[in-house]
Amino acid sequence: MVLVNHSGHMEDSRFKEIKSFKKKELSPQLQWFAGKDYFSEELFGFYSSEIEHLKHLSKEAFSLFEQATNKIIKEKQLDYLGIPTFFHKTIEETWQNRSDNPFLYGRFDINGGLDHKEAKIIEFNADTCSTLPETIYWQQTQLKELPEMKEQFNTLTNDIELILETIKSKINFETPYFLASSFGHKEDQLNCNTILDIASKKGFKCFYTDLENVTFSEDEGIFYEIGGEFQPIDVWFKMIPWDWIFNEEPELAKTLASIIERKLVVILNPPYTAIWQNKKFLTYITKYFPNNCIAETYLNSTQLNGYVTKPIYGRLGENIKIVNNDELESTGDYAFQEKVFQKYYQLPFDSELYFYQIGLFFTDKPSALNLRAQDSKIITDDCEFMSHYII
Repeated sequence: MVLVNHSGHMEDSRFKEIKSFKKKELSPQLQWFAGKDYFSEELFGFYSSEIEHLKHLSKEAFSLFEQATNKIIKEKQLDYLGIPTFFHKTIEETWQNRSDNPFLYGRFDINGGLDHKEAKIIEFNADTCSTLPETIYWQQTQLKELPEMKEQFNTLTNDIELILETIKSKINFETPYFLASSFGHKEDQLNCNTILDIASKKGFKCFYTDLENVTFSEDEGIFYEIGGEFQPIDVWFKMIPWDWIFNEEPELAKTLASIIERKLVVILNPPYTAIWQNKKFLTYITKYFPNNCIAETYLNSTQLNGYVTKPIYGRLGENIKIVNNDELESTGDYAFQEKVFQKYYQLPFDSELYFYQIGLFFTDKPSALNLRAQDSKIITDDCEFMSHYII
Protein backbone atom coordinates (compact mmCIF):
# COMPACT_ATOMS: atom_id res chain seq x y z
CA MET A 1 0.00 0.00 0.00
CA VAL A 2 1.31 3.45 -0.94
CA LEU A 3 0.84 6.14 1.67
CA VAL A 4 -0.53 9.36 0.17
CA ASN A 5 1.39 12.47 1.16
CA HIS A 6 -0.68 15.66 1.23
CA SER A 7 2.16 18.01 2.21
CA GLY A 8 3.49 18.37 -1.33
CA HIS A 9 6.94 16.98 -0.60
CA MET A 10 8.13 13.39 -0.32
CA GLU A 11 7.92 11.79 3.11
CA ASP A 12 11.16 11.69 5.07
CA SER A 13 10.44 8.06 6.06
CA ARG A 14 11.24 6.96 2.50
CA PHE A 15 14.89 7.93 2.94
CA LYS A 16 17.33 5.63 4.72
CA GLU A 17 20.76 6.91 5.72
CA ILE A 18 23.73 4.58 5.92
CA LYS A 19 27.39 4.95 6.85
CA SER A 20 29.80 6.89 4.68
CA PHE A 21 32.55 4.95 2.94
CA LYS A 22 36.28 5.57 2.99
CA LYS A 23 38.00 5.43 -0.39
CA LYS A 24 39.82 2.21 0.51
CA GLU A 25 36.46 0.52 1.21
CA LEU A 26 35.19 1.16 -2.31
CA SER A 27 35.69 -1.11 -5.29
CA PRO A 28 38.25 0.10 -7.87
CA GLN A 29 35.40 1.11 -10.20
CA LEU A 30 34.16 3.65 -7.63
CA GLN A 31 37.30 5.05 -6.05
CA TRP A 32 37.57 8.02 -8.43
CA PHE A 33 34.23 9.31 -7.10
CA ALA A 34 35.41 9.32 -3.46
CA GLY A 35 35.51 12.76 -1.87
CA LYS A 36 33.58 14.48 -4.67
CA ASP A 37 30.29 15.02 -2.75
CA TYR A 38 28.55 13.11 -5.52
CA PHE A 39 27.29 9.97 -3.80
CA SER A 40 24.40 10.57 -1.42
CA GLU A 41 24.62 8.72 1.90
CA GLU A 42 20.88 8.07 1.72
CA LEU A 43 18.83 5.57 -0.24
CA PHE A 44 15.31 6.31 -1.42
CA GLY A 45 12.50 3.81 -1.04
CA PHE A 46 10.27 3.00 -4.00
CA TYR A 47 7.02 1.16 -3.53
CA SER A 48 6.66 -1.92 -5.74
CA SER A 49 3.59 -0.38 -7.36
CA GLU A 50 5.63 2.70 -8.34
CA ILE A 51 8.34 0.55 -9.90
CA GLU A 52 5.82 -1.49 -11.85
CA HIS A 53 4.23 1.71 -13.13
CA LEU A 54 7.62 3.11 -14.20
CA LYS A 55 8.50 -0.14 -15.96
CA HIS A 56 5.20 -0.07 -17.82
CA LEU A 57 5.75 3.59 -18.70
CA SER A 58 9.20 2.86 -20.15
CA LYS A 59 7.94 -0.07 -22.22
CA GLU A 60 5.16 2.08 -23.64
CA ALA A 61 7.62 4.89 -24.39
CA PHE A 62 10.12 2.54 -26.06
CA SER A 63 7.35 1.18 -28.27
CA LEU A 64 6.45 4.74 -29.26
CA PHE A 65 10.09 5.48 -30.10
CA GLU A 66 10.13 2.37 -32.30
CA GLN A 67 6.88 3.25 -34.06
CA ALA A 68 7.95 6.83 -34.67
CA THR A 69 11.35 5.66 -35.95
CA ASN A 70 9.64 3.36 -38.43
CA LYS A 71 7.53 6.27 -39.67
CA ILE A 72 10.26 8.90 -39.94
CA ILE A 73 12.53 6.47 -41.83
CA LYS A 74 9.81 5.09 -44.08
CA GLU A 75 8.76 8.63 -45.03
CA LYS A 76 12.37 9.78 -45.57
CA GLN A 77 12.10 12.63 -43.04
CA LEU A 78 15.46 12.51 -41.27
CA ASP A 79 16.11 16.02 -42.62
CA TYR A 80 13.54 17.17 -40.06
CA LEU A 81 16.02 16.26 -37.32
CA GLY A 82 18.90 18.08 -38.99
CA ILE A 83 20.83 14.86 -39.62
CA PRO A 84 23.18 15.29 -42.62
CA THR A 85 21.89 13.68 -45.81
CA PHE A 86 25.07 11.60 -46.29
CA PHE A 87 24.34 9.75 -43.03
CA HIS A 88 20.66 8.94 -43.71
CA LYS A 89 21.35 5.63 -45.46
CA THR A 90 23.46 4.38 -42.55
CA ILE A 91 20.72 5.18 -40.04
CA GLU A 92 18.05 3.63 -42.25
CA GLU A 93 19.97 0.42 -42.90
CA THR A 94 21.04 -0.14 -39.30
CA TRP A 95 17.44 0.36 -38.18
CA GLN A 96 16.14 -2.07 -40.80
CA ASN A 97 18.80 -4.60 -39.79
CA ARG A 98 18.66 -4.30 -36.00
CA SER A 99 19.58 -7.94 -35.47
CA ASP A 100 23.10 -7.08 -36.63
CA ASN A 101 23.03 -3.58 -35.10
CA PRO A 102 21.48 -4.10 -31.67
CA PHE A 103 20.66 -1.40 -29.16
CA LEU A 104 22.67 -2.01 -25.98
CA TYR A 105 21.22 0.34 -23.36
CA GLY A 106 19.95 3.86 -22.66
CA ARG A 107 18.20 5.79 -19.90
CA PHE A 108 14.80 7.44 -19.77
CA ASP A 109 14.77 10.54 -17.58
CA ILE A 110 11.44 10.87 -15.78
CA ASN A 111 9.77 13.75 -13.95
CA GLY A 112 7.17 12.85 -11.32
CA GLY A 113 6.11 9.26 -10.71
CA LEU A 114 6.14 9.32 -6.90
CA ASP A 115 3.35 9.74 -4.32
CA HIS A 116 0.68 9.30 -7.02
CA LYS A 117 2.08 12.18 -9.06
CA GLU A 118 1.88 11.88 -12.83
CA ALA A 119 5.07 10.47 -14.40
CA LYS A 120 6.35 11.85 -17.70
CA ILE A 121 9.40 10.83 -19.69
CA ILE A 122 11.23 14.02 -20.65
CA GLU A 123 14.03 12.53 -22.76
CA PHE A 124 15.83 9.36 -23.80
CA ASN A 125 19.61 9.26 -23.30
CA ALA A 126 20.00 6.62 -25.97
CA ASP A 127 23.38 7.23 -27.60
CA THR A 128 26.07 7.90 -24.98
CA CYS A 129 24.30 7.19 -21.71
CA SER A 130 26.35 7.58 -18.53
CA THR A 131 25.92 6.76 -14.77
CA LEU A 132 26.78 3.09 -15.35
CA PRO A 133 29.33 2.63 -12.50
CA GLU A 134 26.99 4.38 -10.08
CA THR A 135 23.96 2.35 -11.11
CA ILE A 136 25.69 -1.04 -11.23
CA TYR A 137 28.34 -0.84 -8.49
CA TRP A 138 27.39 1.93 -6.06
CA GLN A 139 23.74 0.97 -5.68
CA GLN A 140 24.68 -2.60 -4.75
CA THR A 141 27.38 -1.36 -2.36
CA GLN A 142 24.90 0.81 -0.48
CA LEU A 143 22.08 -1.72 -0.53
CA LYS A 144 24.24 -4.25 1.34
CA GLU A 145 24.63 -1.76 4.21
CA LEU A 146 20.93 -1.51 5.03
CA PRO A 147 20.27 -3.16 8.40
CA GLU A 148 17.38 -5.24 7.02
CA MET A 149 17.39 -7.29 3.85
CA LYS A 150 16.11 -5.16 1.00
CA GLU A 151 15.94 -5.50 -2.77
CA GLN A 152 16.22 -3.03 -5.60
CA PHE A 153 15.20 -3.03 -9.22
CA ASN A 154 18.55 -3.51 -10.94
CA THR A 155 19.05 -6.23 -13.55
CA LEU A 156 21.19 -4.01 -15.78
CA THR A 157 24.36 -6.12 -15.69
CA ASN A 158 22.52 -9.31 -16.56
CA ASP A 159 20.46 -7.64 -19.30
CA ILE A 160 23.57 -6.17 -20.96
CA GLU A 161 25.27 -9.58 -20.66
CA LEU A 162 22.44 -11.23 -22.60
CA ILE A 163 22.73 -8.72 -25.46
CA LEU A 164 26.52 -9.15 -25.59
CA GLU A 165 26.09 -12.93 -25.62
CA THR A 166 23.90 -12.60 -28.71
CA ILE A 167 26.46 -10.35 -30.39
CA LYS A 168 29.27 -12.79 -29.57
CA SER A 169 27.32 -15.74 -30.95
CA LYS A 170 27.38 -14.11 -34.40
CA ILE A 171 31.16 -13.56 -34.46
CA ASN A 172 33.25 -16.37 -35.95
CA PHE A 173 36.02 -16.16 -33.38
CA GLU A 174 36.25 -17.90 -30.02
CA THR A 175 37.64 -14.76 -28.33
CA PRO A 176 36.46 -11.68 -30.22
CA TYR A 177 38.09 -8.30 -29.54
CA PHE A 178 36.04 -5.60 -27.82
CA LEU A 179 37.31 -2.00 -27.76
CA ALA A 180 35.79 0.89 -25.84
CA SER A 181 36.66 4.54 -26.51
CA SER A 182 35.83 8.05 -25.37
CA PHE A 183 37.27 11.55 -25.62
CA GLY A 184 39.30 10.76 -22.52
CA HIS A 185 37.23 12.37 -19.76
CA LYS A 186 37.57 10.29 -16.61
CA GLU A 187 33.84 9.73 -16.11
CA ASP A 188 33.50 8.55 -19.72
CA GLN A 189 36.42 6.18 -19.22
CA LEU A 190 34.74 4.73 -16.13
CA ASN A 191 31.52 4.16 -18.04
CA CYS A 192 33.49 2.45 -20.81
CA ASN A 193 35.31 0.29 -18.28
CA THR A 194 32.01 -0.83 -16.77
CA ILE A 195 30.91 -2.15 -20.16
CA LEU A 196 34.34 -3.77 -20.62
CA ASP A 197 34.00 -5.52 -17.25
CA ILE A 198 30.72 -7.05 -18.41
CA ALA A 199 32.06 -7.94 -21.86
CA SER A 200 35.13 -9.59 -20.36
CA LYS A 201 32.94 -11.91 -18.30
CA LYS A 202 31.15 -12.96 -21.49
CA GLY A 203 34.36 -14.04 -23.21
CA PHE A 204 35.47 -10.93 -25.10
CA LYS A 205 39.10 -9.79 -25.05
CA CYS A 206 38.70 -6.20 -23.89
CA PHE A 207 40.66 -2.99 -24.27
CA TYR A 208 40.15 0.72 -23.73
CA THR A 209 41.77 3.61 -25.60
CA ASP A 210 40.86 7.24 -26.27
CA LEU A 211 39.38 8.06 -29.67
CA GLU A 212 42.56 9.71 -30.90
CA ASN A 213 44.39 6.38 -30.70
CA VAL A 214 41.86 4.37 -32.75
CA THR A 215 42.57 3.59 -36.41
CA PHE A 216 39.65 3.47 -38.85
CA SER A 217 39.68 1.92 -42.33
CA GLU A 218 36.58 1.85 -44.50
CA ASP A 219 37.83 -1.32 -46.21
CA GLU A 220 39.26 -3.21 -43.26
CA GLY A 221 37.49 -1.98 -40.11
CA ILE A 222 38.64 -0.61 -36.76
CA PHE A 223 42.07 -1.25 -35.27
CA TYR A 224 43.80 -0.86 -31.92
CA GLU A 225 47.58 -0.93 -31.66
CA ILE A 226 48.89 -3.55 -29.25
CA GLY A 227 52.66 -3.92 -28.90
CA GLY A 228 53.34 -2.45 -32.30
CA GLU A 229 50.75 -4.66 -34.02
CA PHE A 230 47.38 -3.40 -35.24
CA GLN A 231 44.64 -5.64 -33.87
CA PRO A 232 41.31 -5.66 -35.75
CA ILE A 233 38.32 -5.06 -33.48
CA ASP A 234 35.05 -6.98 -33.61
CA VAL A 235 32.97 -4.72 -31.35
CA TRP A 236 33.47 -0.99 -30.71
CA PHE A 237 31.67 0.63 -27.78
CA LYS A 238 31.86 4.42 -27.93
CA MET A 239 31.12 7.19 -25.48
CA ILE A 240 31.31 9.59 -28.42
CA PRO A 241 28.02 11.08 -29.66
CA TRP A 242 26.87 10.29 -33.17
CA ASP A 243 25.80 13.92 -33.58
CA TRP A 244 29.37 15.04 -32.87
CA ILE A 245 30.72 12.48 -35.34
CA PHE A 246 28.49 13.42 -38.28
CA ASN A 247 28.51 17.18 -37.59
CA GLU A 248 32.13 17.74 -36.54
CA GLU A 249 33.94 14.80 -38.17
CA PRO A 250 31.98 13.96 -41.35
CA GLU A 251 34.87 11.99 -42.88
CA LEU A 252 34.96 9.74 -39.82
CA ALA A 253 31.17 9.36 -40.09
CA LYS A 254 31.51 8.27 -43.73
CA THR A 255 34.26 5.81 -42.84
CA LEU A 256 32.13 4.32 -40.05
CA ALA A 257 29.19 4.11 -42.45
CA SER A 258 31.31 2.02 -44.80
CA ILE A 259 32.55 -0.18 -41.93
CA ILE A 260 28.97 -0.81 -40.84
CA GLU A 261 27.74 -1.48 -44.37
CA ARG A 262 30.49 -4.09 -44.86
CA LYS A 263 29.63 -5.63 -41.46
CA LEU A 264 33.26 -5.39 -40.36
CA VAL A 265 32.52 -4.20 -36.79
CA VAL A 266 29.51 -4.02 -34.49
CA ILE A 267 29.26 -0.45 -33.15
CA LEU A 268 27.44 0.27 -29.89
CA ASN A 269 25.21 2.14 -29.64
CA PRO A 270 24.18 1.95 -33.32
CA PRO A 271 23.63 4.99 -35.59
CA TYR A 272 19.83 5.05 -35.27
CA THR A 273 20.19 6.09 -31.63
CA ALA A 274 21.08 9.55 -32.99
CA ILE A 275 17.34 9.82 -33.74
CA TRP A 276 16.35 8.97 -30.17
CA GLN A 277 18.98 11.25 -28.63
CA ASN A 278 17.62 14.20 -30.63
CA LYS A 279 15.00 16.04 -28.58
CA LYS A 280 13.37 17.33 -31.76
CA PHE A 281 12.25 13.72 -32.27
CA LEU A 282 10.01 14.25 -29.23
CA THR A 283 8.11 16.91 -31.22
CA TYR A 284 7.64 14.34 -33.96
CA ILE A 285 6.25 11.84 -31.47
CA THR A 286 3.94 14.47 -29.96
CA LYS A 287 2.57 15.35 -33.40
CA TYR A 288 2.10 11.88 -34.88
CA PHE A 289 1.82 9.62 -31.82
CA PRO A 290 -0.13 11.50 -29.10
CA ASN A 291 0.32 9.67 -25.80
CA ASN A 292 0.21 9.98 -22.02
CA CYS A 293 3.74 8.88 -21.14
CA ILE A 294 6.11 11.30 -22.94
CA ALA A 295 6.08 15.01 -22.09
CA GLU A 296 4.41 17.05 -24.84
CA THR A 297 7.13 18.74 -26.91
CA TYR A 298 6.79 21.39 -29.64
CA LEU A 299 8.77 23.70 -31.92
CA ASN A 300 7.42 26.80 -30.14
CA SER A 301 5.66 27.72 -26.89
CA THR A 302 2.30 28.87 -28.27
CA GLN A 303 0.45 25.80 -26.95
CA LEU A 304 2.10 25.90 -23.53
CA ASN A 305 1.83 27.84 -20.30
CA GLY A 306 4.62 26.46 -18.14
CA TYR A 307 7.38 25.05 -20.34
CA VAL A 308 11.04 24.11 -20.62
CA THR A 309 13.34 25.00 -23.53
CA LYS A 310 16.05 22.48 -24.40
CA PRO A 311 18.81 22.27 -27.04
CA ILE A 312 18.12 19.30 -29.30
CA TYR A 313 21.41 17.53 -28.58
CA GLY A 314 22.07 19.08 -25.17
CA ARG A 315 23.52 17.04 -22.33
CA LEU A 316 24.22 17.34 -18.59
CA GLY A 317 21.31 19.73 -18.00
CA GLU A 318 23.13 22.52 -19.85
CA ASN A 319 21.32 25.49 -21.45
CA ILE A 320 17.95 24.46 -20.03
CA LYS A 321 15.41 27.21 -19.33
CA ILE A 322 12.25 26.75 -17.23
CA VAL A 323 9.46 29.28 -17.74
CA ASN A 324 6.74 28.65 -15.17
CA ASN A 325 5.57 31.68 -13.12
CA ASP A 326 9.24 32.62 -12.79
CA GLU A 327 12.26 31.72 -14.91
CA LEU A 328 15.30 29.56 -14.22
CA GLU A 329 18.13 28.94 -16.68
CA SER A 330 21.34 26.91 -16.72
CA THR A 331 24.52 27.76 -18.59
CA GLY A 332 26.48 25.47 -20.86
CA ASP A 333 28.01 24.69 -24.23
CA TYR A 334 24.82 24.11 -26.24
CA ALA A 335 23.35 27.62 -26.50
CA PHE A 336 23.92 27.67 -30.27
CA GLN A 337 21.78 24.60 -30.93
CA GLU A 338 18.19 24.58 -32.15
CA LYS A 339 15.76 24.33 -29.23
CA VAL A 340 12.47 22.60 -28.47
CA PHE A 341 9.72 23.61 -26.05
CA GLN A 342 8.46 20.97 -23.65
CA LYS A 343 5.53 21.13 -21.23
CA TYR A 344 6.82 21.64 -17.70
CA TYR A 345 6.26 18.80 -15.24
CA GLN A 346 7.50 19.37 -11.72
CA LEU A 347 10.12 17.13 -10.18
CA PRO A 348 9.38 15.49 -6.81
CA PHE A 349 11.03 17.34 -3.92
CA ASP A 350 11.76 16.76 -0.24
CA SER A 351 11.27 18.90 2.86
CA GLU A 352 14.64 20.63 2.24
CA LEU A 353 13.64 21.52 -1.35
CA TYR A 354 15.97 19.06 -3.00
CA PHE A 355 14.52 17.97 -6.34
CA TYR A 356 14.70 14.37 -7.61
CA GLN A 357 14.78 12.95 -11.12
CA ILE A 358 14.23 9.26 -11.78
CA GLY A 359 16.44 7.51 -14.32
CA LEU A 360 15.17 4.25 -15.79
CA PHE A 361 17.70 2.20 -17.74
CA PHE A 362 16.31 0.34 -20.74
CA THR A 363 18.05 -2.42 -22.73
CA ASP A 364 15.53 -4.53 -24.61
CA LYS A 365 13.46 -4.25 -21.45
CA PRO A 366 13.31 -2.07 -18.29
CA SER A 367 16.56 -2.86 -16.47
CA ALA A 368 17.33 -0.54 -13.53
CA LEU A 369 16.38 2.57 -11.58
CA ASN A 370 18.41 5.36 -10.08
CA LEU A 371 17.88 8.90 -8.82
CA ARG A 372 19.72 12.19 -9.21
CA ALA A 373 19.09 14.98 -6.72
CA GLN A 374 19.90 18.69 -6.60
CA ASP A 375 18.80 21.85 -4.83
CA SER A 376 17.54 23.15 -8.17
CA LYS A 377 14.66 22.39 -10.50
CA ILE A 378 17.24 21.82 -13.24
CA ILE A 379 19.28 18.67 -12.71
CA THR A 380 22.84 19.30 -13.90
CA ASP A 381 26.29 17.75 -13.61
CA ASP A 382 26.42 19.22 -10.07
CA CYS A 383 23.76 16.81 -8.81
CA GLU A 384 24.06 14.01 -6.26
CA PHE A 385 23.55 10.39 -7.21
CA MET A 386 21.09 8.51 -5.01
CA SER A 387 20.56 4.75 -4.77
CA HIS A 388 17.23 3.11 -4.11
CA TYR A 389 15.60 0.17 -2.36
CA ILE A 390 12.17 -1.41 -2.58
CA ILE A 391 9.90 -0.73 0.40
